Amino acid sequence: MSEVASRMVVPPPGVKLDMACRCCGGRNVELVIDLGDQPHCNRLVRPDLAPGVEPHYPLRVGFCRDCTMVQIDHTIPKESMFTDYPYVSGTTKTLPAHFLETSRRIASAYGVKAGDLVVDIGSNDGTWLKQWAFSGARVLGVEAAGNVAKLAQEAGVPTWHRFFNAACCADILKEHGPAKVITAAGVFFHLEELHSVVEGIASLLADDGVFVVQAIYLGGMVENTAFDQVYHEHLCYYTLKSLSALLAQHGLEVFEANLVDIHGGSIEAHVTRKGVRPVGDSVRAMQAEEIRKGFGEIETYRSFAGNVLDLRKRLVALLEGYKAEGKSVWAYGAPAKGATLLNSFGIGPDLVQKAVEKNAMKVGLAIPGVRIPIEAEEGARPDAYLVLAWNFINEFLVKEKAYLAGGGELIVPIPKVKTYGKADA
Repeated sequence: MSEVASRMVVPPPGVKLDMACRCCGGRNVELVIDLGDQPHCNRLVRPDLAPGVEPHYPLRVGFCRDCTMVQIDHTIPKESMFTDYPYVSGTTKTLPAHFLETSRRIASAYGVKAGDLVVDIGSNDGTWLKQWAFSGARVLGVEAAGNVAKLAQEAGVPTWHRFFNAACCADILKEHGPAKVITAAGVFFHLEELHSVVEGIASLLADDGVFVVQAIYLGGMVENTAFDQVYHEHLCYYTLKSLSALLAQHGLEVFEANLVDIHGGSIEAHVTRKGVRPVGDSVRAMQAEEIRKGFGEIETYRSFAGNVLDLRKRLVALLEGYKAEGKSVWAYGAPAKGATLLNSFGIGPDLVQKAVEKNAMKVGLAIPGVRIPIEAEEGARPDAYLVLAWNFINEFLVKEKAYLAGGGELIVPIPKVKTYGKADA
């Protein structure tokens, strides 16, 4: 067995969390899975730090029986998590290409023209806003993390270093006027001030303005057993139903909704003030599909928790087999989701000796909790890599074709444990 203890517990039915729902405010949130006390996934640590020194916080997932919002109960203050941040969205080829395609599609659908204002929430290093250059639109990013906001500013992307909320939107409106388009990708589940943010969006939108949100889709998480998307930065997990319940409280509604193939499956919702645009067939189709698949029923999430237990059993057994054979296994990247998987499953340096990264901000540190050291992606190669950023596997298979042809292996833990080798080169 691994030298690091697994932290996961699946509770019996009926255990309630002591919290008010982040969406509706009700107190009918039932615990689905407890991933144990874990450190903040993106607060990487020095490898020589004494064991257990980093703070650990509860990581519990609950389902609101009133509005169906799935959420975690413990909040690490946003100022602790987001003022200095090691993630930058421009490190892969996949995301810039995805954002360019999305921008062109939005501009065409809603007539974005030169001089229109596009505001990006949680704009990171400006990767998405850079893709609007073709349109001539004015762009403004709002980014809470000073280190990545600076990267965007240095790249020439207008960026405010602050948290996006109702007060921020009032200032944007005063200085820049209303927004034709507001975007949010990979950030809408981060929001501690959730209702203030949605209130701000409603106030900042132009009369014909559109809010386009891309968020990891809870339905995809369930179908892919992607429990590693659960971490302290991700406070809420959306279906169309729960997202609509949130927006409706602020006079907004989804008029188009689709799934996009990014981050393992995300919902893309197009939102306006209620009644401004007709609700399209895509919304009704997704609503029907969510009912058919039981995404509004707690039994679905209890089954999901059981699948996570099965996944742990299979992955740990595979890694222990590599260890018994004397084979080396390194982590391919050190994404936030990887910390959840490793800590929840009890996978430490005895099974995965190190992680390799091309993000210089992570090199020389260690994954918190399990303390797997992070080194630069260069030099020697292991017998196999555990691909923690499994959502980019197609890009990695192309990149590592020679490594696979030479006998190397890529282990992908999600949606099911799978090993890629010579035959896939």
